[in-house]
Amino acid sequence: MENKHVIIPKEKMVWSPGVYENTEMCYLWDDPELERRVFLLKMKPGSVIPMHDHPQREIAMLLEGEMILNETEIMREGDFLTAGLGESHEVTTEKGCVLFLYIDYNVEKKKIVDAL
Repeated sequence: MENKHVIIPKEKMVWSPGVYENTEMCYLWDDPELERRVFLLKMKPGSVIPMHDHPQREIAMLLEGEMILNETEIMREGDFLTAGLGESHEVTTEKGCVLFLYIDYNVEKKKIVDAL
């Protein structure tokens, strides 16, 4: 099997309704075996992602707009975020935003596999 890089032109990216109200997601890449994935998340103005934890490592960069974590921490365009197991947050945006997200392997599954 030949390894080959992947390029997705912006005009060919497909946006779908997101998991949360007033959000959209554009899936870019996934590795089902290791449960890793990359996607864009668009939050429309006023949208909220309720408090949630991260059984998988979340690595994110804010590409456009502004968002607020846990009512006090402001992220602006170009800011970086990482969150893992036990690092919960709520996300809100007044103006709207677009994030690039990489979700790494399932932390809990890895612990089980490592223990075997």
